[in-house]
Amino acid sequence: MTKRAFCNFRWTEEAIRDWEDCWASLWESGYKWEWSNRDLYARRRGESYDIFSVHNDAHRLDMAIPLPQIDTIRTIHRELSGSVRSRPSRLSAEILALWLVKHSPSYEGVDYEHDHEEEY
Repeated sequence: MTKRAFCNFRWTEEAIRDWEDCWASLWESGYKWEWSNRDLYARRRGESYDIFSVHNDAHRLDMAIPLPQIDTIRTIHRELSGSVRSRPSRLSAEILALWLVKHSPSYEGVDYEHDHEEEY
């Protein structure tokens, strides 16, 4: 019997850089982040990012990049993919699909061919 390997998702510099574009697209589509203590966020520092955890300082997080858990990102993608969407939402779903394929290759909820058959 072959065993299937699992591991936790970790935010890398590349994943954060790519996520920044995803988050901008989601923001334009009407999504916002509800901050809670222990949420992770990133701030750009030159060409790299510093990662922090929220600790009673959500009021200072303007322009911070939220770093959700991978399951949250998958849920957002499923929500965007499964509904009648506006143009910005369709573009967000496409951008998220590409991000998930690249940074979460074990995610089976992305059907790249199906998600990209429409012209935008």
